[in-house]
Amino acid sequence: MNMKGILLVNMGGPQSISEMRLFLKNMFSDKYILPLPLGLRQFVANMIAKKRHPKSWEKYQLIGGTPIIKHTEATGKALQAEANMPVYTAYSYTPPFIADVMEQMVADGIDKMDVLTMYPQASDTTTSSVFTDVRKAAKKLKSLRIREICDYSVHPTFLEYWQTLIEEHIAQQGIEDPLLLFTAHAIPLYGVKRGDKYPDTVRHMAKRLADIMDRPYEVAFQSRVGPVKWVGPDTDDHLEELVSNGTKNVVMIPVSFTTECLETVYDLNIKLVDIYKNDERVQHISRVEIPVAHPLFIETLKRVINE
Repeated sequence: MNMKGILLVNMGGPQSISEMRLFLKNMFSDKYILPLPLGLRQFVANMIAKKRHPKSWEKYQLIGGTPIIKHTEATGKALQAEANMPVYTAYSYTPPFIADVMEQMVADGIDKMDVLTMYPQASDTTTSSVFTDVRKAAKKLKSLRIREICDYSVHPTFLEYWQTLIEEHIAQQGIEDPLLLFTAHAIPLYGVKRGDKYPDTVRHMAKRLADIMDRPYEVAFQSRVGPVKWVGPDTDDHLEELVSNGTKNVVMIPVSFTTECLETVYDLNIKLVDIYKNDERVQHISRVEIPVAHPLFIETLKRVINE
């Protein structure tokens, strides 16, 4: 038959308080997130979900609910129009799940599938987790040929996309020579010690962008939770250090994210930008927002599929 389709995967997002608990349970049941023996991991995941889901849901309520699903769906529709082939969206931790969508793809006649994630930098905690779920589901779908597309963080079109967003933001804000603070989701330090190159990939991408724009920059990692050690420097702590050392103008760039989410709207806007705007030490602070289905982002995805 030779009918090709694209599976576009993101982490998912809770759309109700019951789904908030499911989201946390599924996320912490993931061996790439919590590398414990299966029985212990499931026990801890259930405990975390039960304890955290009410407060976590309050945060989502503060930002008007999760934008991830709507933004990912819009990206899939735009990519389908540009790539001229069917695009299906699936999620790791909330429905529709990867295995269910893959089954639907086969039922629709797809026998060749490109797996593409909304994670630009490869990591065990994101892309490896997705591809493991895909391979598990594929064992029940013998006729499906699969190609995994991993890291597009320094693809020329993706760098152009971010350069465009940053330069347009700086021009709109009317500021000169701001410090670019690239911020990416942190991962536990034990992952780095086991060989996850994600922090280096983030730093490399940040340097490439800063060199292209000839602007000063720093890199930090955000949204850490729990008592384990995380890769750093922590975005909150590093921003305070920069401001304390005399940095007056800061533009924050959420370089590991391709949609708005709790980590961008709550962890960056509400917890940092809104607070530091009222800090007399700071002349300017702002955050580059992530547009929905920007043409250059869609072009990036289209090109990595066709290459």
